[in-house]
Amino acid sequence: MASENGSNDQILMYAGYILIALAVLFIILVYLYKKGKKKQENLESGADINKVAAAFHDNSAASKPSFSTVELKAETATSADYQSGMVSSSLVVLTSPEVNGLRFEDLLKAPAELIGRGKHGSVYKVVCEAQGMNLAVKRIKDWTISNDDFKQRMTRLNRVKHPNVLPAVAFYSSKQEKLLVYEYQKNGSLFRQIHAHGNQSRQSFDWSRRLSAAARIADALAFMHEELQYERIAHGNLKSSNILLNENMEPRISEYGLMSTVENIQEHSLFKEDTYAFGVILLELLTGRTVLNEGLDLASWVLAVVSEEWTVEVFDKSLIREGASEERMVNVLQVAIKCVNKSFESRPNMRQVALSIRAIIEDDEKSMDASELSVTRSFIDL
Repeated sequence: MASENGSNDQILMYAGYILIALAVLFIILVYLYKKGKKKQENLESGADINKVAAAFHDNSAASKPSFSTVELKAETATSADYQSGMVSSSLVVLTSPEVNGLRFEDLLKAPAELIGRGKHGSVYKVVCEAQGMNLAVKRIKDWTISNDDFKQRMTRLNRVKHPNVLPAVAFYSSKQEKLLVYEYQKNGSLFRQIHAHGNQSRQSFDWSRRLSAAARIADALAFMHEELQYERIAHGNLKSSNILLNENMEPRISEYGLMSTVENIQEHSLFKEDTYAFGVILLELLTGRTVLNEGLDLASWVLAVVSEEWTVEVFDKSLIREGASEERMVNVLQVAIKCVNKSFESRPNMRQVALSIRAIIEDDEKSMDASELSVTRSFIDL
């Protein structure tokens, strides 16, 4: 009986050992399972992080496209074409020491931003970190001028210098496209200065500054016309958006001479087209209105108002409020109306226009001096 009891005790003891072993094994399996699951979650989390990082990198790259990735027409050369040697990558640097060493490949790789588009092409702001400067690159489309003629034109333009004409610092030419490189002007254009409604910078664009800008532009155009009369190179695309403002807010005519060579047209007519365009700019300065106004082009609208003897109605209300001389504004208006005459022969040349505006400025200054003298005498009499 005692032997039988001892045997049962042993069985219970072994059974307890087995249960303990199973419990330990179960705990180990649970631990290993949880550890493996956690590792898998970490791997998946890491993969997600990598995806997010990759997406961020892609978005960052997309937000700062290079010049070679901005909108290019199908007919223009691609970056691969340049790299493969199918297209010459020589960039002709003119006279600016700041961009010496600039290569065409540098422009292709540099971050670029589209800042303007017109009928003759697009303009990009390009950040050249190696040169430590911002450039404006004009990409010209649909210009049938030959490479040789284009290079001759750019070389000639480079020899004609005026402080109010923005020179190209470099150019590139191929059958596929033509590029003009300029120093970037951070103060924008005359167009933006005139038409920035409610902007503080527009409020500071008073009569004397407008008149001064008009005089500088007229002087520059007169000079360019006289220097380039033999070559028959006019501006060809003059408008307020092509007149940029330097760091001192002085006007600089950009893109001079970037036009197709016009055949079968009299020499003086080329330059008289610039005279008309300058007349429109004068009207913008006087009226504060855009070139297309109330369904009419600005010149037609002004002529219609003046013909009804409502001349004062054409002037920018901000000029009236500041007390600008109505007589001087009417004098400038008369110059503008002569410039936009439909007859080429009846339009003055730009030297005549420049002299007329300078005479108006002299009268304006004399009037101001007389007014100040009168105030001074009145103060002394007191």
